Amino acid sequence: MKKTPILAAALLSAALISGQLSAQESKSRVNLAATQSVNTSATASSGATLANAAAVSTISVRAIKDFRSRFTKIADEQWSHIDRGFCAYCTKDGIKARVYYDLRGHWQGSLKYCDESQLPHFIRDVVKRTYYDFAITFVNIVEVPEHTAYLVHLEDKKTLKIVRVNEEGEMDIMDEFVKQ
Repeated sequence: MKKTPILAAALLSAALISGQLSAQESKSRVNLAATQSVNTSATASSGATLANAAAVSTISVRAIKDFRSRFTKIADEQWSHIDRGFCAYCTKDGIKARVYYDLRGHWQGSLKYCDESQLPHFIRDVVKRTYYDFAITFVNIVEVPEHTAYLVHLEDKKTLKIVRVNEEGEMDIMDEFVKQ
C-alpha cells in the first residue's frame, strides 16, 4: 500500500489547520478597497458580507480569484487571516469547506466536511466492502496539490474508527477507539 501520499496529505492538513505552514512574505498583497468600492451590491454579488468586507480588503487578489474559481455560487464566503496566510470558509451543496492560501495567494490545500451521501461512490464502496457493519458518521476530505485523502469516520456498537482512503482506493486505519 502506498502510504506516502496519504501520510503527506494528513501531515499537511495538520500543518494547515494549525496555521504553521511557512510561506514567504507577500509583496502582492493588495488593498481591494482602493481598487474597487465596497458597497452592498458589490459585496452581495461577490458572496462576501459587509461585516467581512474589511477582512477581504487585505486578502491577496490571487487567493480570492482562485477561491471563486473553485467555489461558484456560494453565499457564505468568509475570510480570515491565519499565521502566514489566509483561510476562506464556505458551504456549497451541504459540504462545508476551509480553503488555505499562503500570503502570496497560492492555494495550499482544502479541508471539506460532509456526510456519507456526499462521499464519492467509489470511496464509499471501498469502505463498505470492508466495514459493512459500520455506519459512516462523518467524512473529512483533505485536498493538497496533487493528492486527495478521505478520512471516513465509522461507528458500530462497540467501536469508533477513522479510516484513511486515498484516490486509488488504498485504505488503512488511522485511529480506533473502543466504546465503554
